[in-house]
Amino acid sequence: MNYLAHLFLAGNDPEVIAGAFLEDFINGNVDNPKNDYLSRKHKVGIRLHRQIDTITDSHDEVKKCKVFFYEKFGKYSPIIVDVLFDHFLIKNWNSFSIEPFQDFRKRIYRDILITSDIHPEKMKKLVSSMIEHDWLKNYALDWGLEKAFLNLNAKIKNPKIDLTTSIEIMRENYEEINKHFLIFFQDLKDFCDSFLKENI
Repeated sequence: MNYLAHLFLAGNDPEVIAGAFLEDFINGNVDNPKNDYLSRKHKVGIRLHRQIDTITDSHDEVKKCKVFFYEKFGKYSPIIVDVLFDHFLIKNWNSFSIEPFQDFRKRIYRDILITSDIHPEKMKKLVSSMIEHDWLKNYALDWGLEKAFLNLNAKIKNPKIDLTTSIEIMRENYEEINKHFLIFFQDLKDFCDSFLKENI
């Protein structure tokens, strides 16, 4: 899953939210002594992030979405679906949250900054850009998706692959992908809600 979904599924605790974001900057076992600077709740967020990734990779409804992109993008299909699912989360926001999307973004940006003293330098730069440009709302629009895919193109450095062209495939299969997303995301949210109740 991409940034928006991970932050949404992390619940309401600022430390857990920070941990969910921190996972991209933490390697190996979260209980390694090098991570002793992290709080228990930070580690809950990291573990939740990893559980989400595992469930997403293996879920049948996600696999059905990847099929739309395999022919053109092959091994990059999971990356595409991760980004597009943030788009579908925004489009279906009221099905999963009673908190208005604008209020959610403000809360998330505030909560991430609360724990900025433990953010790695790369994360600080990313968070700064995310807040300045309000990334989380951009996935609702094609230009926001295009920008995200252009950044990924630069990372994968494969001249034969242009991930921005996946947007057209998404549009051609929009209702079908949305149907699969709704089933998958409800399963995932149910898991995450239970995980947070058991671990916070």
